Amino acid sequence: MHITLLPVEGIGEVRAGDDLPGLISAAVGLRDGDVVVVSSKVVSKSMGLTAAPRAGEQVEDARRRIAMADEVVVDTPHVVVVRTPHGFVCANAGIDASNVPGGELLLLPDDVDAAAADIRAGLRRLTGVDTAVIVSDTFGRAWREGQTDVALGVAGMQALRDERGTVDREGQALRVTLIAQADQIAGAADMVRDKAAGVPVVVVRGLDVVAPSATGGGQALVRGPETDLFPHGRGWLARRLATGEGAPVRAGLPEAWEWQRVAEAAGGGSFVADRIDVADGLAAGRAEAALLDLGYDAAVHHGDGWTVVVRPVG
Repeated sequence: MHITLLPVEGIGEVRAGDDLPGLISAAVGLRDGDVVVVSSKVVSKSMGLTAAPRAGEQVEDARRRIAMADEVVVDTPHVVVVRTPHGFVCANAGIDASNVPGGELLLLPDDVDAAAADIRAGLRRLTGVDTAVIVSDTFGRAWREGQTDVALGVAGMQALRDERGTVDREGQALRVTLIAQADQIAGAADMVRDKAAGVPVVVVRGLDVVAPSATGGGQALVRGPETDLFPHGRGWLARRLATGEGAPVRAGLPEAWEWQRVAEAAGGGSFVADRIDVADGLAAGRAEAALLDLGYDAAVHHGDGWTVVVRPVG
């Protein structure tokens, strides 16, 4: 397989009302099977999604004020991390202040998948070729330095490549392998542009991922709050993660409502007084984390199945 990354130059400054498919198709010759990666910045610009600071308000203060309207996950003096209405957990609600004329702020589209689908349909109408479209943005990663582009909106391809149910080279069944291929493509595209280059579009050529009937869009990449372990932190787990120290704070065994919460975190399971049986290793990890978060000492056991056992304290 040979993959080519083609930065699309010559599009120029995008303004509200501009026809993005027209600008893209005029700047590059597209082929069937191409993946067109479009910066969310130019999508927002073309849709006129801007906000201006209030009188006397600094740009950074305005961005914080607007971001705080969403569900706040972490608030620090330097950045506020929120969960947007789309479900994205990101710094400053994805509000962009760079390369925006007039000191305004750019907001994300309400429906990024729909924006990707509109661009794809426009390119199809203008060029007659069948492409996939990814609307990308720059995100940080928990516990890792640096940023990379990820896929927010996806059309014409599956955002995830599901390898569950297949086997590895040793014949072991894969139980949890979901490849975030749209994120991988968005990150690869960002390698041939930088913020000063003025290249809002990259064509990725040579992949076999275009699927006109694909469903789910970029929302398939969003982990819902019910399976997101990291906002928790009421019990032992948070102290262990923060300090490497600490001991379980709960003696005895979980009550029924606590087991129910653990089962919900694991995506289901059958529990008795001191243990819960779950479907696979991922579910076991979620159950263990939920028990630790509640303050219990817990351990995963894997034999014929997956079981998480509460260990007595003292």
